[in-house]
Amino acid sequence: MAGPAARTVVDARQERDLKRALGTLWVRFPGSLEDDYIHHALRRARKLIGRSLYVLIGLFLVVTLPVLVLVDEPGMAAWRLFGFWPIAGALVLLFLAVKVNALNRFMSTLIGLALMISLAGTLLGAIRLADTFLGQVAAFETVYVLIIGFSILRLPPTRTLFWCLGSLVLALTLALILSWDLNPASLLLFYGFPLVVCALNGYMLDASARHSYANNLLLARESERLRQWRDNADREARRQRLLNDFMAHIAGNPRVAVLLDQALGFMIEHTPAVAGAAWRVADDGLHREAARGLSGRDDAERHRERDGLLAGALDAEGDVTLCHDVPAGYLDLETGHSRLRPGQILFLVVRQGDEALGVLELAALSPFDKDARALLESLAPSLAYALVAAMGREDYIRRHQQAG
Repeated sequence: MAGPAARTVVDARQERDLKRALGTLWVRFPGSLEDDYIHHALRRARKLIGRSLYVLIGLFLVVTLPVLVLVDEPGMAAWRLFGFWPIAGALVLLFLAVKVNALNRFMSTLIGLALMISLAGTLLGAIRLADTFLGQVAAFETVYVLIIGFSILRLPPTRTLFWCLGSLVLALTLALILSWDLNPASLLLFYGFPLVVCALNGYMLDASARHSYANNLLLARESERLRQWRDNADREARRQRLLNDFMAHIAGNPRVAVLLDQALGFMIEHTPAVAGAAWRVADDGLHREAARGLSGRDDAERHRERDGLLAGALDAEGDVTLCHDVPAGYLDLETGHSRLRPGQILFLVVRQGDEALGVLELAALSPFDKDARALLESLAPSLAYALVAAMGREDYIRRHQQAG
């Protein structure tokens, strides 16, 4: 897959636009997609010219050296002026455009100027040396430059056409100023018709490149969609596996305190949490049944009124509530001889229907990501069933002991 296409990320709307563009003749993209393609085309042109530059230099020498060595005609000085030095200068500009990184910003302009200078020179040579052998050489050079401009340089064809027409205007203006004879039929033969054919070929090549670019973008979009589906499936499989592990971890009909301690340990092991506490909701407030990793002061607290952050979590609609701005001294983390304030606290409310049975607070130094929150939400229903059963057993045992 092409690098630029692979790096361009398209959304759903752009995906629809690309599919519509593929059904058109010249494959024009809307909005930012067109700008992205132009940048891609310029990078492609730079790469192609870099690969073929020495071939172009060799072709130039193959055409011009025999003329310089073997031909001895009165118009030789004029041919060197119009048919040799402009093309040599154009090759120098191409070299600067693709080999000097400091000129990257001006690459398109340098390539266009190279095309314009070489075409204007060969046109002037063909006009000035008309009806001579050297004039025919200049005319053939014009055709070669047009072919190279539209088929090898591979700038966007509209830009190439602009530079070609600019060279025609420049050459005709100089010819009229210098009072040279113009033969419209010859001009059409060695410039007009080749320009039309080369421009049409350039637009067809560009349409093919646009098709390839759009298809690469659509393929990248589909690959990204498949990757997301695979990642979602992997996450769901991992969540289901952890849920099964959690059910096995809390199995065995433990007491409420043991159950919540086991649940708390499992959650700390599989989430960013490093400490936490588990509270059971009662009529007289909240009773702490389990704790891990808390500082001495927090660890000593066994009962709370239903207020503060815990009350806010219990009154919230969802099962998971996040606290980003943790108050000083709240659920501090014990690290050796010092205490750290958590970066984030997550509250997980355990409910049976609309009734809150308990709440677990988990403290972490780093934020809980989306996967961790989804995992904790998936554990809450199973923990609720186990907690109801444990509380029912303890209530039965207590009533049985009181009756006895």
